[in-house]
Amino acid sequence: MASQDIDDLELLTEAARAAGALALAHFRGAPRQWTKPDSTSVTEADIAVDAFLRERLMAARPAYGWLSEEHPDDGSRLRPGRRFIVDPIDGTRAFIDRGDEWVVSIAVAEGPAAVVGVLYNPVRDELWSARTGGGAYRNGVPLAVSHPAEAARARVVASRKALRQTGLSAPGFTPVQVFMKSLANRFANVAAGTVDGALATSGSADWDIAAALVLIEEAGGRVTDASGAPVRLNAGTLRHPPLVAAGEPLHASIVSAVGLSPARLQGKPQ
Repeated sequence: MASQDIDDLELLTEAARAAGALALAHFRGAPRQWTKPDSTSVTEADIAVDAFLRERLMAARPAYGWLSEEHPDDGSRLRPGRRFIVDPIDGTRAFIDRGDEWVVSIAVAEGPAAVVGVLYNPVRDELWSARTGGGAYRNGVPLAVSHPAEAARARVVASRKALRQTGLSAPGFTPVQVFMKSLANRFANVAAGTVDGALATSGSADWDIAAALVLIEEAGGRVTDASGAPVRLNAGTLRHPPLVAAGEPLHASIVSAVGLSPARLQGKPQ
């Protein structure tokens, strides 16, 4: 459905830019903030951008399902066909701290896979976009994952928590312990080849990764869980185990070094 992907990419691009402008207006002010029951932070900007995107996108595609971080799961994501997967502000902590990492993240998924993805960083005016079979781009420039000559020299971005969860401390790897507050932005940097690979801790949700998955795959990379199993969206649980993103053969080297079996990822005895 290449033509539908093209139409959806145009829709998402326009919506992301408009949503970014709304978010930026809040960013330059003093938005209210509070803590959600899951102990994560949220601001009035998250809520406003989510409502804006839901109204705009669903008006354009009323048959699509909807899933977003700041809206109750209404079950529409389970309908056959396509669905929007949205994180109105991925990297809310960066937003609150006046950082420039946060992005508006929008994807269209069909079945267990994202087919169109857009990230927009209004502070940097960076638009990341991709569709299945159409390549990945940042501000119109094609993206490609890096292919380091030696795994030992690869720049794998990971938080200390991600390193603990995956145990990526095998000889030959020197992960870069940089905590990017936006997971989508972290994965986008893999797609751009700015970093060679990235890890994500367990607990990331569909809305954190959907758009970035298309970017990395279209840039020639892979994202799997730490056992090497494919990432499936819209599954029974919307949360994911630790994830690995990189180009080949680095991706295979990281999964091999981590050595986590599916049983261990699920917390089951081996």
